[in-house]
Amino acid sequence: MRRTAFILGSGLLLLVAFWNSVTWHLQRFWGASGYFWQAQWERLLSTFEGKEWILYIIGATQVPSLLFWSFNGLLLVVDTTGKPNFISRYRIQVGKNEPAHQTWLHHVQLNRK
Repeated sequence: MRRTAFILGSGLLLLVAFWNSVTWHLQRFWGASGYFWQAQWERLLSTFEGKEWILYIIGATQVPSLLFWSFNGLLLVVDTTGKPNFISRYRIQVGKNEPAHQTWLHHVQLNRK
């Protein structure tokens, strides 16, 4: 019982010391860079002064949409081509929705015209 208490107590003490160290370093980093980010935000606001709707359109709609479609575009390419293999091997439904063969796709395109 004493050994377990010693191990758990030492582990807890090390965890608290590590957490305090990480917190201290993050506070120093944020304090140093906080002024930089505040200055960038104020510069952005002064650029769009009087036209906050443009800032809304760019920041709240265009940036998230661009990030969403760029990431999901990669997944669409993986779904249609099956490459790169290192991503497609982690698919949830293995054997389902496999990419169509290129000859079949070419045949469909020719019949469509």
